[in-house]
Amino acid sequence: MLEKLAVHHVLWLQILNNLGCEDELAKDLVQDMYVRLHRLVKDEQDIMYFNDVNKFFVYKVLKNLYLSAMKKDSKYHFTELESQVLVSKDYDESEDAYFENLLDDIKDYVNEWDTHDKALFNLYFGVIIDKDNRDIDKTRSLREVAKKCNLGLTSIHQQVKGYKSKLYEEFREDIEDYFNKDFDI
Repeated sequence: MLEKLAVHHVLWLQILNNLGCEDELAKDLVQDMYVRLHRLVKDEQDIMYFNDVNKFFVYKVLKNLYLSAMKKDSKYHFTELESQVLVSKDYDESEDAYFENLLDDIKDYVNEWDTHDKALFNLYFGVIIDKDNRDIDKTRSLREVAKKCNLGLTSIHQQVKGYKSKLYEEFREDIEDYFNKDFDI
């Protein structure tokens, strides 16, 4: 199968170049396409059209790889609130105290929710209470939470989105004050 794909190597590069991909990235994506198809396609007849490679299928694979690469590069990179305290150059204890107070307020707010929402929030956002009654942070993906709760991924996504919205509405000013260093303890 790889031999049949490699016959059209120049075509694969041209396809990516026509999509707006630069040469170096195009070469990497074509190699990635070879690896993925080799790994995922068990029967080469699945990607054949008559006696040649189905070029439309390969085009769709390349396009998806390119769009994924562009999406990954364009995503915003967020820094967790906790790391902001560690990175701050003019760190003072009042920042730490304000941040801890803000986290406590958020935990108190979440504890007022019903049992299902509270459990799902804690499961996704990684707040786990161990046997010594200490908080342990452990991040989980939406898929892990959906699997653990035996619920649909879309349902979990919508609920988590709602939780984020609730927290944003409730604590937006406090979080902005924290980042602007405009707070009093």
